[in-house]
Amino acid sequence: MHELSIANEIFKILQAHAPQGNAIAIGIRLGAWSCVGEQSLQNSFRWVTDQTPFCNVRLDIERIEEVWICKTCQQSFDQSKQSESDPQNCPWCGEKLELLDGLSEMSVEWIELLDQQGT
Repeated sequence: MHELSIANEIFKILQAHAPQGNAIAIGIRLGAWSCVGEQSLQNSFRWVTDQTPFCNVRLDIERIEEVWICKTCQQSFDQSKQSESDPQNCPWCGEKLELLDGLSEMSVEWIELLDQQGT
């Protein structure tokens, strides 16, 4: 259950960037191959932040889908647009496709904070 350790790292980032507990939400991006269960991560985040100033912080998760690129014709597209008969080759020029990097990564993209008036 590595989602718990990921939730703990997200919590540490919140503590570093909003030490007064004035965060509303935090947004993360998960790569398509990150092997992180979104619901498990949500539940782990709730457990980690329970009974802390961050207990009401919303965790927004954006999943990054597979994106393939053809180095020859510079076309990029998602997996759903690939031909099922030949998923390794570009449907436009026939050259071998390459998978863009970052699909197994996770990153914190933003933190929404309360303004100074508390709204």
